[in-house]
Order: sequence, then structure tokens, then C-alpha cells
Amino acid sequence: MPESAESPSRQAGEPSGETWDGYIGDLERLLASLTWAGWELPESYSIEYDAEAGAFLFGELVRTGMAIGVQYQPAKGELLLLPCDYDEDFYQLSMLDSEVKISLGDDVDHGAELVADQAGELGLLDATRLAATADSDISTTELVGDRVTEWIVEPAASYRNLPIAEFTEQLTRDEKFFPRFEWLLNFLAKRVLPDAVPDAAAVGIAAWCWRNDTEVENWHLPSDTLMAKVSIAATKAVQSYVDPEEGVDWQGIEDSLTDPSWQLADGRVISELFGEGWPEVEQSVRRQLRMWRHFEEDLIGPDAMLRLLTIAGSTSYTRHWWGQGRWAAICRAIITDATSAGVPLPAPYDAEGAAALLRDLRDPEALSDDVLGWMIDIPGTGVDGPCGLRFHESARPVIREFSLYRLT
Repeated sequence: MPESAESPSRQAGEPSGETWDGYIGDLERLLASLTWAGWELPESYSIEYDAEAGAFLFGELVRTGMAIGVQYQPAKGELLLLPCDYDEDFYQLSMLDSEVKISLGDDVDHGAELVADQAGELGLLDATRLAATADSDISTTELVGDRVTEWIVEPAASYRNLPIAEFTEQLTRDEKFFPRFEWLLNFLAKRVLPDAVPDAAAVGIAAWCWRNDTEVENWHLPSDTLMAKVSIAATKAVQSYVDPEEGVDWQGIEDSLTDPSWQLADGRVISELFGEGWPEVEQSVRRQLRMWRHFEEDLIGPDAMLRLLTIAGSTSYTRHWWGQGRWAAICRAIITDATSAGVPLPAPYDAEGAAALLRDLRDPEALSDDVLGWMIDIPGTGVDGPCGLRFHESARPVIREFSLYRLT
């Protein structure tokens, strides 16, 4: 039997160890989007074999104190994402409240796309947001604060080889870092767990080293649509330099975001769009990137920084940004509402259909300004909607409720 599987004594007709290894490999390919989003695979899987139903694999994915159960049935081409029951373990919480069934088909690569789509819609590819129920003895602030201490403060203190108390005192005295740290945790993203999600971290860098705290806003481009398109291009550029193992390549990001020849997908040169304001934009972006790089290298280290950037990319300000795991689901909800209300899609999708628009929205930088503008604010619909990205309810993140009680 494979080392990564646990099984009772082998039954007649049960797959060989090599076949079980193949099933495990397929399962881990199916879960690739979740592992990229920081979910840790189990060290071993429980396996069962039924003469009629075939093989079953069971495991549990964990991330920052949250857990998801998985059940894979290869013969049926079915994956279940399951809630976890922790009656006595108050540290680990279940990410799901009910079973989610995903029919995969025979193609593992296509199945992985289906899993990614479903996981994205459920918010499993983004940072976890939590809220305590009214009867919980533990507040949201307490639980999130505990996770921040364990997953950011303690690793950062270890990186600096300092006792927790001494490190915390130094951190609170840093006049550039601590106000940003406190503003994120206590105001902009106070329900967000410090997960390590590369795509959310890329959004965080694009938000706080390109779009905010720079001269970009002062040299606002002619339309919100063009500003959005440039922000999408910035996020895409940053994504290439954020990796869960390698961390953040700050120099690569700086070179990309300040390159005077950097272009949008349609060939427009971004530095030319800002015109005479580009030197100020470039200098301010370099300043921000170097400041955050200093935060990582001299204050908290790469592991804690990836988690802090995930929080920075999971604020109320970035809830409708491209780059998050729920992007496809948000776009689908907007288009469904619009077509249900009889609102025509923008050309050429009025002829090609909603499926074509959803396909092309996966890379919205390549859309025309008119189409992206339609997605941001659907024209002619008024206050009562249907709404575009700016105000649609689907852009609100998924919030997991929990109830925890103090033991006396």
C-alpha cells in the first residue's frame, strides 16, 4: 500500500498499491486550486473498498484553524467536500456547514477546473472571513486576534529571533508599519483570518503599492473603467511574482510596475496613459514597494508577510476586484441578474451570449472598455438595479459563522 494511504487488510478485488497511488495522485490534482490557496493536504488518506461501489478515499484539508473534509470516489467520478465535526476541539473549526457534491467526469484536468469553480464560488480560494453568533462566548475579535498572534506575530518574532514581548514592543513603535497593521486588522479586514493565499496577496500588493498610497489616484485616468483595467493589469503583473514557497519577489514586481513600456492587453502603454504624471506615479510606486519590502525583510519575514498581504487583499475596498477566487461566481451572478431582467448584454455578447462573456471575463483586461464598463455599472438600470460590480450583492464575501463556548 502507498505510504500516504491507510487501509485495513486488503479485500479480494481491491486495487493494488500502485492503483491506490494513482487515485491519490488524481485526488491531489483535483484539489490543486485549494492547495494553491493555502489548504494543506493530509499526510495520509483513509481508504476503503466496496465490491460494488469501488474505491473511496477520505481526508481532511486544513488552513489556519479551519478544516474541510474530502471524499473521493474514482469509479463514480465524484468528489464530496464535507463539514467536519469537532465537538471537543475548539481550536479547529469546520469551513462548511453542509455537503457539496462535485461530479467530475472522466477527465481529471477538467474535473480540477470544476473543483476550482465550485471552491471559488464557496469562497474557499479566498481568505476566510468569520463572525461569531450572538450566543458565542468567544467574539470575532478574540478568535481572529488569536489566529493573528499564532500565524503572524509568533512566526515574525521567530524570524527576528526575539521573545514575543520584545518583538511586539518593537513592532508597535514602528511608525510606518504599525498604523497600517492596525488599520487593516481593526478596520478594513477585521473579520479576515491570516491565511496564506498567493492570489489574495497579489491583490493586496496591487491595492496598497499601486492603487492606494501612491500618486495613481492624483493622476486619475479619464474613466473608472480605464482605472479598473490598469488595476487589473497591475494585479496580473504582481501575480507572477508571488509564490507560496518562494514568497514575494519584490524586485520583480518593482521592475514590472515601473516599466515605462508596460502595456495593457490592447497595446496601450500605461506610462503614456498617465502622461506627464508618470514620473510621480513611478516614484511613488517604487517608494511603496520598497517600504513593504522593508517590512518583510527587516520586520516580520516572508511567511508572516504573505499572510499579512492576504489580509491586505481581502478588505471591503477590494471585495469586487479581479484576482480573487470568487471572481467567476460574482460575474455569473451579475450576468444572470441582468439577463433575467431583460437587460441586453453589450456588443458583441448580445449576439455571442452570456457563456462567451463569462469565458472572456476570466481575463477582463482583454475586454473592450465598453464591455468592462458595462460590468462595473450596468447602464440604464437605475438605483434598483440590476447592479454591476460596484454594488452587486454577490461581491460581498462569504462569512462563516461560529459559536464557541468557554469551559468553566
